[in-house]
Amino acid sequence: MVSIAAALTAPTATAVGATPPPPVEPMIIGGHPAPTTPPGITSLQYDAPEHGEQYIDYHTCGAALVFRGWVVTAAHCVTDPPASSARSSLIGRFNADPAPIPTADKQFHIRTGSLDRLFGGETATVNKVVVHPGWKWGDGAPKSKVYDAAMLKLDHLLQQPTVQLARTTARRGDSVTVYGWGVTEPDSTRSGLPRRLQQLETRIASPSRCADAGLSAGEVCAGNPSGTDGSCYGDSGTAALATIDGVPQLIGNASRSADPQFCGTTPDVYTSSPDLRDWIYHVARTGNAT
Repeated sequence: MVSIAAALTAPTATAVGATPPPPVEPMIIGGHPAPTTPPGITSLQYDAPEHGEQYIDYHTCGAALVFRGWVVTAAHCVTDPPASSARSSLIGRFNADPAPIPTADKQFHIRTGSLDRLFGGETATVNKVVVHPGWKWGDGAPKSKVYDAAMLKLDHLLQQPTVQLARTTARRGDSVTVYGWGVTEPDSTRSGLPRRLQQLETRIASPSRCADAGLSAGEVCAGNPSGTDGSCYGDSGTAALATIDGVPQLIGNASRSADPQFCGTTPDVYTSSPDLRDWIYHVARTGNAT
């Protein structure tokens, strides 16, 4: 997953294209293959062939299908960082390709309803990106809200099940399951992206555990079991689900972690979906951020 010191988008060095799937083994960091396809879990991909053949169907982040024609993801997945060398006090290394590709050069598309990010389910092209107006790459956090969220409009309505938005913010101790197609080793240079969706069971942690990541209002802290397990590069934007009244519901999308180099060693920050519920509905109804 991602860290304020490090965003969780996938590094270009691990792009896979249409290669055979790797052996099934624990993914995320310390996770395991998802046995069934959760509602709404989505792979956000892009094509940028002018930057190399590996940038076809390149998985960059996760997302969640919240309406038949809209997915929600992390804003840092679909925006360019500030030109300043400081970039931000929060979002950094996890968001960058080795040679950063400008967002303008990317044609985003999604695959949802499949455990395999390269096959099955339904696909759609993204024809509009609506970034939360408060998104400023973490400047001012934790006193200022981070708003690491964006809504992506699809070119047609899908038939896959959507994920229900939770109504209340997840609380400390709540059980959640985090998902992703991110790399599976703490050192991102050692592993590629899995084709099979991975999941990890964890709990919401005390906000103080994510203090080093600049946790702000409107965000929740997901624990890292055993001090070794959590999200990693390529997991940004992917959903955390909690089962409420027997129904899996979206409680957040992965934003960042506190450690810019090693995944799983610190808890992860998630943008709280219930806190953005009104904005998510507003965008879906109007197509506008404000």
